[in-house]
Amino acid sequence: MFSSIAALALALAGTAQAAIYTDPALVASKQYDFIVVGAGVGGAVMGNRLSENNKYKVLVVEAGGSADPIEQVQVPLLMIQASPNKDWNWNYTLTANPSANNRELSYQHGFVAGGTSNINFAIWTRGSFEDWDRISSIAGDKGWSWKSMVPYFQKVEGFVQPMSGDDITGDYDPGNLGTEGPIKITLQNYNGSWNSVIMDTVRGNTSEYKFNQDINSGYPLGIGYFPTSTGGGVRSTSMRYLSNDTLSSRTNLDLLLSTRATGLTYGTGFRSLQVNGVTVQTSPSSKPYTIRASKEVILSAGAIGSAQILQLSGIGDFKTLSKLGIQTKLQNAEVGTNMGDHPWIQNNFQVTLNDTFDQVNENPTILAEQEALYAKNMSGLLSASVAGSIGYGRVPYKAGILDASNDPSSGPNTPHYEFIFGGGYYDAVGGTTQAVPTTGNYVGIDTVLICATTTGSLQLTSKSVFDYPTLTINMLSSTYEKYAMTETIKAALRLAASPPMNQYIIGRYGRFAQMNASDDASILEYAKESIVPNWHATGTAAMSKTGSSTGVVNADLTVKGVAGLRVVDASVFPFLPSSHIQSAIYAIAERTSDLVKAKYQ
Repeated sequence: MFSSIAALALALAGTAQAAIYTDPALVASKQYDFIVVGAGVGGAVMGNRLSENNKYKVLVVEAGGSADPIEQVQVPLLMIQASPNKDWNWNYTLTANPSANNRELSYQHGFVAGGTSNINFAIWTRGSFEDWDRISSIAGDKGWSWKSMVPYFQKVEGFVQPMSGDDITGDYDPGNLGTEGPIKITLQNYNGSWNSVIMDTVRGNTSEYKFNQDINSGYPLGIGYFPTSTGGGVRSTSMRYLSNDTLSSRTNLDLLLSTRATGLTYGTGFRSLQVNGVTVQTSPSSKPYTIRASKEVILSAGAIGSAQILQLSGIGDFKTLSKLGIQTKLQNAEVGTNMGDHPWIQNNFQVTLNDTFDQVNENPTILAEQEALYAKNMSGLLSASVAGSIGYGRVPYKAGILDASNDPSSGPNTPHYEFIFGGGYYDAVGGTTQAVPTTGNYVGIDTVLICATTTGSLQLTSKSVFDYPTLTINMLSSTYEKYAMTETIKAALRLAASPPMNQYIIGRYGRFAQMNASDDASILEYAKESIVPNWHATGTAAMSKTGSSTGVVNADLTVKGVAGLRVVDASVFPFLPSSHIQSAIYAIAERTSDLVKAKYQ
């Protein structure tokens, strides 16, 4: 589908031909100051910002290849086809979870330059001010507070007007979002009637939900429009930090694609373990190479990849590593633990609206028209993301389950749950296992437990980076999570029953329709059969106060007990934030790049 716009997607790409390698032999003899492992969100930022100083020589090593020819990555609506089970995905699988009815669920991370910023749903949310102030408190560093981090968010953001040309006055706060940053963000490019129905319902539903003009203000509660990481009708990925202009103009920056970092190398340090480089291979049978970094190796391989490399390099739990014949260099049993994610359920309703994005899936004539429109001026349905509106709320306290003393959220202004208002039917996560409708129009009020508490782990299965680790995320396994998700689904049903939204809803679809909405046990059973992860893996190299015996990295994201090594990705979150995580990782990397530059200036 959509093959006629493949040439356009390729034309939009424009990756540099300079400073890009796929053969590690060509860079192994070079001298680098910094080696960044991973060209995802964190790694791309670090590579760009550190190479701004031409006295530093920087290498970015990326396991995947280029995303440029991939139309499912470039064209926003095709994000529903960008995963799972694609060559540019890692295609992990979670272990069977009893609280998800023992289903083995697909778990996706981007196996491509730009990482998961190529395949996510492009949702741009910063989280609550309470989340960031809590991170600051845990780290013992005011630099991670909300007030300190807002300028870093704005440094990333490059807000542009939507391609639809719609008047968005009053839909967002133009003073809060950055406009000069490399990552283009915008409001929905196709403002179909579903968004209008949502907002009309919210404005009439004064008791439970309020319209929130700016969910990125640090006060996300309510329902409003949200920015997507798209601009000019194209997805905006972290490779904008490693753009054609950047790579071709900086002789001190190299990008090595299709190459795995297999481990860290060590030298002689003063009082601590000293990292001085990485080993790399292009395949399990290929020749290994060692590349040296005179200042730091920065792991930005994601919450799975970074923890895997740490353990393969002997930084982890002695008992676990010794079973695989890995020599322990530094004992830290927390590496690879504390892995969290946001449980997500796609709740679909059939509606009388006739302008959902189902029309391009079901009607070849409309598809051809939309392809032509996109090819002409990058507008129309194909320039839109799957959703344009989002909501945040809190579940009521219940004796014995949830009260002020055990509330896991960061504070009263931080949500327990999220609504994603999908503008058509999709099964982009490969976990719902139900028939995709071939006729009709559908919308979603997806429910996400944005304040989730149960965690899992990453465990090595061998001494090779080419063998996937075992991944466990215990979604919905606590009493709180079962209660909170049940209440969240009930909240979605209340919203759907509110006027004028209820006038457009024909009924629930699929497994959602079989659920008994008046029976909490039935709702919970539906949740267990429908729940999927959000691909927001976090926490496997968690941050704590500098000098603390707990955690994996210090407040400046240097690895505890190791010199010359830092982690800059979602691994470092000490808890799962109440937001989609890509914008937070960008901001974390921006601040960390300043910390690194200040250290070596």
